Amino acid sequence: MELRWSAVAAAAVAVGVWWHVQPMSTGVPLIHLRAPISEQRDAWKAAARLGAARLTGHRLDIAAALNASRVLFSLPHEVKAAAVSSGGAAGFQRGYIPLGGESGLKSNLELKEGFCYGHEWTHALPQANGLTGHNVWPDCMGTACELCRASLIRVYSDAVRVIGHAASALVQSLQLHIDSTALLSGGETISIMRLFHYFSELEHPQVAPGTPRTGSSPHTDWHVLTLIVQDTTGGLQVLDPHGRWLDVPADGAEVVLLLGDYLHLLSQGTLHSPIHRVLLPTAGSHRYSLTFFQYPNFDATVPSEIMTVTPPAAHNTAQVATAGAFNTLVDSSDAKARSRLSHTPFGELLLEKWRGVTANRVQGAHG
Repeated sequence: MELRWSAVAAAAVAVGVWWHVQPMSTGVPLIHLRAPISEQRDAWKAAARLGAARLTGHRLDIAAALNASRVLFSLPHEVKAAAVSSGGAAGFQRGYIPLGGESGLKSNLELKEGFCYGHEWTHALPQANGLTGHNVWPDCMGTACELCRASLIRVYSDAVRVIGHAASALVQSLQLHIDSTALLSGGETISIMRLFHYFSELEHPQVAPGTPRTGSSPHTDWHVLTLIVQDTTGGLQVLDPHGRWLDVPADGAEVVLLLGDYLHLLSQGTLHSPIHRVLLPTAGSHRYSLTFFQYPNFDATVPSEIMTVTPPAAHNTAQVATAGAFNTLVDSSDAKARSRLSHTPFGELLLEKWRGVTANRVQGAHG
């Protein structure tokens, strides 16, 4: 697992110019995906520097997605716990993630339960790789369960569509020499959706007493793009260029887009992959979110001519000082670490990362 501790020498970049409909107080650019590209351009430039954007015009049913998540997590613990994949390569994830079942940093207890699923195969699997496999759904009866499953399958397809639209708009707006269609092709069948139910800090006091508690430890996302559907509780934060934690507004009509490490490296540093975290909700409240991780093709590699050039520092001194330890794909300042991306399939690197995260589970914890 790649953890960054030391300071990185780099100058902080300016926050940039926000789109005309973006409230300056939030700091996270707002982009309407159905607006003309000419009207999106400045906002995408700001999003590239921050590594995050809020999206409207996505045509994704946020209310249905969150309702399905709540239905799933309201099932009896024994029903949820039985929905766990027993096959696949080490690092492959499908099904229920119990309370304390993983953590980005071994030093933290991430006080949440989760559920992971991917592309819904309706026929025999193609030639398998380590990230291809069937979903494992809770074994429950009734209309609510059937609607929950159907809604979650639909939101996965919708997330693939929104990511494709956003990636195209981003590349066009910044005039990048990246083929967004080719980049994402094949990734839709190995990408994952992760549902999370976050508890407030004082709940489950019997679990790992004395261990620092958080919702999600500071980290960057390892892949191409992340799409987040969240309720209005709040708690998601990204580090701004000055090393300050910036609240990402939790608006019921918006989804959040985060740029990932793979895209940062592929763009030679033009696109920033932000350090981000999730705080626990206040006493008496819970937080629900659905997070879609868009991967490239399993066998994707970054061209060697890109990896031989030292990119700008991924994070500046102020950001590293604020974040402390954080989980990232590779140390982009390390030529040997970067070179792995040019000769090791992305899917193999990803399985290695997931094995590290699940190794940080709290033994004996459950929801």
